[in-house]
Amino acid sequence: MKQGNFAIILLLIAAIVLVAGCTDSSAPGTPSPTPLPVTNQPTATSPTSPNLVPNPTDVVPTTISVTVAAVKDPITGDIVVTFNGGKGMDQVNVLKTTVIASNGKVTEKSLEPRINSEATFTVAAGEATTGTDRVTAKVWYNDGSSYTIYDNVLSRNRTT
Repeated sequence: MKQGNFAIILLLIAAIVLVAGCTDSSAPGTPSPTPLPVTNQPTATSPTSPNLVPNPTDVVPTTISVTVAAVKDPITGDIVVTFNGGKGMDQVNVLKTTVIASNGKVTEKSLEPRINSEATFTVAAGEATTGTDRVTAKVWYNDGSSYTIYDNVLSRNRTT
């Protein structure tokens, strides 16, 4: 009887092993595909040019509107962004202005939400160029809302 139980247990283990897929029926030494040699061919890449196209600004509710002005010095090319104030200046949390220079450099500076505060972007520091640069200003209010209030392209060409 003990031999019969032993044989049943062996058959049961063999059946479990077969059902579990523990046996390998694939051909031994299946070759893996040989990778083809890669040739390095130079590709022409053009540097990405900065986005100097202004976008429309957001429509800010008149009860919280504020304004900024930006000017580019016609001699040096430096850019000065000035906060002009507005009805919502007491509700401003953050005010940032960004210059995207024609050389591709992007510089962001904060403005204090008080009348006549300024942010200056200089050519000497590489923040602006003597060519055409794009200036944007974005405001965040205490209620969490944000608006782009200025987006313009400036150059030092004089208009007569």
